[in-house]
This record gives sequence, C-alpha cells and structure tokens, in this order.
Amino acid sequence: MRKIAIIGAGGINSWVIKHLREVVDLFDQQEVVFTKIFDNDEVEEKNLLRHNQNFLIEDLMQQKAEVLSKRYEFMFSNILITEENINTELEHFDDILLGVDNHKTRRLIYEYCLKKKKYLLDLRAQGTLFAFYILDHKKDMAYYDEKFFKNKAVMERKGSCQLEVDIVNDNIQNANKIIAYFGMYGLYLQHLRGQEISTNEFKFAY
Repeated sequence: MRKIAIIGAGGINSWVIKHLREVVDLFDQQEVVFTKIFDNDEVEEKNLLRHNQNFLIEDLMQQKAEVLSKRYEFMFSNILITEENINTELEHFDDILLGVDNHKTRRLIYEYCLKKKKYLLDLRAQGTLFAFYILDHKKDMAYYDEKFFKNKAVMERKGSCQLEVDIVNDNIQNANKIIAYFGMYGLYLQHLRGQEISTNEFKFAY
C-alpha cells in the first residue's frame, strides 16, 4: 500500500486533491493507495473569489481538509504540521505533496523528508508564476537553505497564490490551477509509475 500525505488544502492543493483523486483512480488497479489531507484552515469568502480555490459557497466556515476529504473520499486531519507533531503524523507516509503558503512550514517539511528519505513534491504559484520542486536526495539541507530559506524577511512572510493587486482589480489568475493539474498528471503520475522525469526543478511565468 502506498500512503500519500497532502500538506495544505488551499490555493494549490485544493485543486491537487481533485486531480489526485482522478490519478489515484487510474493507478489504483496497480497498487492500493491511502491518502490523508492535513490543513487547519477554514473556508473563507476570499477563497471563493472567481473560483480561486476548489470550494463552494456552502463550504464557508467549514474546515478545508474535512470538506475536501468528504468530496473526494480521502482521510483528513484538521491540524497544522509542526515541529512537535511531524514525526508522529508523517512517519508512516511514503509520499508528501506540499502546497503551503509559508516558508517555515516548507523548510520543516524539506528537512524532515531529507532525513527520512521520503518523496516530496513541492508545488508553488503566485499570480502568473508557477513552479515545482521535487526533493533531490543527492543534495543536503544546506543547498535548500541557500536556495529558498536564507532570507529572513521571506521566512516571516505568509504568501498567497494571488497577488494583492490582482484581487483588488478582480484579475484573478490561474497559475495555481495550472500547476495543480500538471503536478498530478505530469509529475506525480510518472512517479507512481516508477518513471523518471527530465528535471527536479522548474519555474515559468506567463
């Protein structure tokens, strides 16, 4: 049995969960898959703007992880992964699908997956920019600290898939949906099939 942990259920991963359900249904004939969603946020009105996130008006003020778990028949836990619970919560999972809006949590997951030799797919989007990073176990944490986590201001800042100016101007972008679809059908399905991809890192702006 393959066990998949989805960390975050917002701008990117709310769509990842939809496409993962489709991919798992394709793959399930080869291997049984267990999936669990981890997120402690509630659905807010801003999440529904131009269908930015994969929620409906009736989902308002409900827990994101619980809403999506019921819709796509996955397990869920309404918690944030922290330094205190990461070993207990993620120990038994093989693959980690990461879509979070802060670097502190991201760094924690990177460090844990390097240490435990777990597969990590990190999907990112902001405005018209999207990117993916597949953890390379030939590299160490010093490499990723230098690449992503050395800027203290960035580490303290909470991000968003949408730029504030685009929200104000009602110009919602769809990079989060693009990387979610590509991440599942273009990257993760290849991983499930045991096939290599051409690069572990990719960034694009349209």
